[in-house]
Amino acid sequence: MTDDAETLVFEAMLDAPPEKVWRALSIPEYLDRWLQPPAEAEISVVAAEENRSLTYRWREAGAGAETKVEDSLVTFEIAPNEGGGTWFRLTHAPVVILDAANNNEPLSAVMALAA
Repeated sequence: MTDDAETLVFEAMLDAPPEKVWRALSIPEYLDRWLQPPAEAEISVVAAEENRSLTYRWREAGAGAETKVEDSLVTFEIAPNEGGGTWFRLTHAPVVILDAANNNEPLSAVMALAA
């Protein structure tokens, strides 16, 4: 589940064929060179459909005084275009964890948050 206000979407046409783009996204050494994640970031594959889409869970400590861990999903979608290149879409969305139904908050507080 994502919070659309914090979701980042980037689309582009790349000159490389989808197979080459896939290698850049799926081989860890190439991905590290391309994305340059912070050293403390933990990145793991959540879903993959070869030469079509790849989703990573991206986990890192939050900025500022808080040491809260932030989870997000980074999804890459690729498809061939007519010129032999690749249509490319990157979606970076925070993982939103909903409160449990039995969170013991007064109903008025829960309703106020939903509004």
